[in-house]
Amino acid sequence: MSVTIRPYVNGGWEVDIRVELPDGTVIRERKKAPSSSKTAAQRWAEARERVLLVYGKPKPVKKEEVQEKPTVREFASRFIDEYATANRLKPSGIAAKRSILGVHLIPLLGDKRLDAIQTEDVQHLKSALGHRAAKTANNVLAVLSVMLRTDVEWGVIERVPCLINMLPTTKSAASFHDFDEYERLVEAARSEPQTYLAVLLGGEAGMRCGEIMALEWTDVDLNKRQLCVARSNGRVTSQCRRVGG
Repeated sequence: MSVTIRPYVNGGWEVDIRVELPDGTVIRERKKAPSSSKTAAQRWAEARERVLLVYGKPKPVKKEEVQEKPTVREFASRFIDEYATANRLKPSGIAAKRSILGVHLIPLLGDKRLDAIQTEDVQHLKSALGHRAAKTANNVLAVLSVMLRTDVEWGVIERVPCLINMLPTTKSAASFHDFDEYERLVEAARSEPQTYLAVLLGGEAGMRCGEIMALEWTDVDLNKRQLCVARSNGRVTSQCRRVGG
């Protein structure tokens, strides 16, 4: 068995896979990888090599036997359930993907077949997001890219059918309160117990907004002076992070 990766004539990478089956049959397959990076193309080729070794090369099917590919709208819920949720992404990440699908991708590309999305469609999507910040637009493009690459890995489509180039962004320095500003914030919040508690949980315990909102009394151990950060945005996270003082 062997896998060779070489530059493709029009950009990207060509994979050359050679597999010898137990009965002596040799299968050779050359095609353009669905990924733009060499490392990803190598991983895809190795996965394809294993498929050929186990199942052999699939027999050609008649045109009328080829199943029609699902649309973005039809595939969206499967992507959330079997990719985002199954891979135990953070609740905030799952919610963000669901929101991007519902607000941007389904309204604009919902009726497009997954294998029929063209680079021109991606450009139209960028134009529709023209009033949004570049980072926001890139978040939308990233979800589309991940969804299409997942389609390829699952065998829903043969290759990513379009180019998805991110917009250029400028890195901005993270804003934060210095010690004097933080102390003034604490003093200003003292008059309102809930606000005061939220400021201390964020500033002293380093908890995120979603973690503070999801905090329950069962997460509090007054004897050990500890909090168990087990939820975010109302959902259980993958592990309990303990903070205390």
